[in-house]
Amino acid sequence: MRSLFLIFCILISNSLRAETLVKTEGMALITSTLDKSIYRTRAIENALQNLASHGVQTLDSFSIVENGQVLLDQVHLASKLGVQQYSVVREEIKGNVYHVALNVVVNDVQNKVPNNICLKAVPPSLDFSIDLQKKFTNMPAWVEYSNDLIIKAISARQFEPELQIPTLQKQKLHRSNELYSLYEKDNTNRAPDNLYKLFAKVVLEPSHNVNLFEKNIGLEVTVLSHVMRKDQKILEHKTKENFIIQQKNLNGLFSPVTRKNWPLTKNKVSNFILEALEKQLDQLSCLKLFPKIVAKSGDIFLDFGSFDGIEPTDMFALRNSDAKKIYFKLESLEEHQTKIKIVSQVESLESLVGSEVEVVSGS
Repeated sequence: MRSLFLIFCILISNSLRAETLVKTEGMALITSTLDKSIYRTRAIENALQNLASHGVQTLDSFSIVENGQVLLDQVHLASKLGVQQYSVVREEIKGNVYHVALNVVVNDVQNKVPNNICLKAVPPSLDFSIDLQKKFTNMPAWVEYSNDLIIKAISARQFEPELQIPTLQKQKLHRSNELYSLYEKDNTNRAPDNLYKLFAKVVLEPSHNVNLFEKNIGLEVTVLSHVMRKDQKILEHKTKENFIIQQKNLNGLFSPVTRKNWPLTKNKVSNFILEALEKQLDQLSCLKLFPKIVAKSGDIFLDFGSFDGIEPTDMFALRNSDAKKIYFKLESLEEHQTKIKIVSQVESLESLVGSEVEVVSGS
């Protein structure tokens, strides 16, 4: 009885996995005297691509060859792509063609989440600047929101990454009719800029809501921000909120919100601005960016490094629409650049300079 129960549990467990065994075949044309293992790998890759093209499964497979030696002969990140395992059940060479047949165990792709790899940038700090636009026309005279107030609030907040605000000696407050810029930067003896910069614009303007039962005067606060890396905008965020600063009901018989509430409302405005900046910084945890290949002294690099989310275990693929993938491995990692080495066979390495790559594996 116990044995029957055990067999029953195993059958239930296997059925819950929703795994399927499928067969697929592939081939590779032998075009030179390279080691036959290279063409075996290409035939396996072709078989898996055939599997994907028939709508059974979305997957990505590749073979990595270096100096005529096969470094990788499997489906990379298979568990994330839906392929649990595969085995070569038949292989043969007919004429100048290498043939293989595979048994592949796949998951139910309908229940899988797409494999979207993004970069988690971890710069220690960002250069920060902010413009405050105050449009206080037709507002009560007691409504004020000083430049120093928001600067002190931002300085007191523990942002991650840290926001580098110019020192008071380098700030020059200036005023125009409706635009108040918190500071102009003095570049004298200034340290090198961070590659990452956060710019924010805060707009304060009145809003009015008048009807038969109430009369409200509000302060509409809009925060627009964006992050730049190497003078390229990579992220942006916009949010808006309305704060009631004066409220009168029933022709002024009741005033739930008056001047005495302004100090509390002012703090709420500051907190709203701080939270908007934090949401912008949170976007650094998943960058959908594609590093470019650059050449230096005969070596090739990516214009991204450890601060930009590249991990020591990452590998990369050329981002293009070709069926054949071109892969690279990481050789050395610096803060803002990564030395890479190609591990696929290509006719011209120079032609790849300036191309974009995407992360295809990593921790």
